[in-house]
Amino acid sequence: MSTARQDWATAFYWIGVTTALACLVLVFAGNTEFAWRFEHSGFPLSWALAGSAVLAFLAFELCEYGPSVPSEAAAPSSQLYPEWEALET
Repeated sequence: MSTARQDWATAFYWIGVTTALACLVLVFAGNTEFAWRFEHSGFPLSWALAGSAVLAFLAFELCEYGPSVPSEAAAPSSQLYPEWEALET
């Protein structure tokens, strides 16, 4: 896996972890005066954080285990093998 792809996977993983933890903190603090206005609205903030955590973990999985672009070293070579070159000459 390329280093750029690995960096993206690591970033998505930590985004997922932090948003999942923020979601849990907000759910547990939902009965406090500060968090009440975020949790008891039309669309609770904890739901938005949970959705973003799910999307971040999905992006992590796609970066980590998704289809990879073949590199030039792994691509099949169009050059003939030495034994075929000997037969052609």
